[in-house]
Amino acid sequence: MNSKYLLPILALAFSACSSDKAAFEGAETLTWADFPSQQELHGRILFEDEVIMPFGIQVYDSLLVSLEYENEQFCQLLNLNTQQKIGDRLSEGGGPDDAVMPMIVYNDQQAVQFNDMARGTILTYELADFISQPTVKPAAVLKLQAEGILNVVPVNKGYVASRHGQKNQLCLFDEQGKKVSEMAPYPNCLAEQYPDHKMADVYVMGLASNGSDRLAMCYYMNNLIEIYDKDGSKVKTWFGPEPQVYTLGAKKEQNIDTYFKPAPAGDSFMVLYNGRRIREEGHNSSCTKLLSFSWDGTPECVYTLDDPIFTFCVDAQRRKIYGVSETPEFHIVEYDY
Repeated sequence: MNSKYLLPILALAFSACSSDKAAFEGAETLTWADFPSQQELHGRILFEDEVIMPFGIQVYDSLLVSLEYENEQFCQLLNLNTQQKIGDRLSEGGGPDDAVMPMIVYNDQQAVQFNDMARGTILTYELADFISQPTVKPAAVLKLQAEGILNVVPVNKGYVASRHGQKNQLCLFDEQGKKVSEMAPYPNCLAEQYPDHKMADVYVMGLASNGSDRLAMCYYMNNLIEIYDKDGSKVKTWFGPEPQVYTLGAKKEQNIDTYFKPAPAGDSFMVLYNGRRIREEGHNSSCTKLLSFSWDGTPECVYTLDDPIFTFCVDAQRRKIYGVSETPEFHIVEYDY
């Protein structure tokens, strides 16, 4: 064969082989075709008479808690049956019953929990008290024995928390808040080399758990999902469904946002998928794709949403998804799935 044809053919073959390989060590390639089901969901706007600007939401039977940072109190309590506001809870301040920077802990929905990131504490409230008492006091306050805590999720009888800028991304705590172990080092990208001081920024991720023995880590900019068990052993790593990694080089204009805000959904977890270029005009974090996986990492369903959302929670028993949309203004939308 003429050598002038040989090099292009070899280059094409190499390219084809490379495209089948995941860009991260130990990862399997995920494609849209791996999801056995696809559904289009149509949303219904809730609480149209209330001014709501949620940063996060969680459902407790017929109660929806909206976490907001612009109000005098952090939480609005919303009755899903009556479509009316019950009241406000959780004051901002330095007192023992106050919070500084609370984040919802997504648990089994039997108690209301917040991770106060500024203090490294978990505030637990009895659900009935949180509903009935305007100046409710926490039933328990747990101090986690580590610095730089971000997301907190329940696992078995303890908690797992993510941390910023540490060699291992997760810490396991017992029920007294004592650190037991660390797990989940940064992924090893085979397609792009990241300097150590950029790792925490490149691998920003969301964390969810099934409350007992599984953790899902979904990375915001790298098409990557990792699933761990409670002992720190990796169960599954997916790269996809788009074959693109975050780059720091000349092609950074092509970077896309990928996974956002994973949340437990009973025997599954769900995670938003964006897929849009970070620097494109009008870009935001709202997503029209919501992906479902089993806790062992098996792809289940791609939901397409007619009202894009940027955060959500799931009532697995009633098979309802509650999301927060900002299109064109902030509102809460309900989906049946």
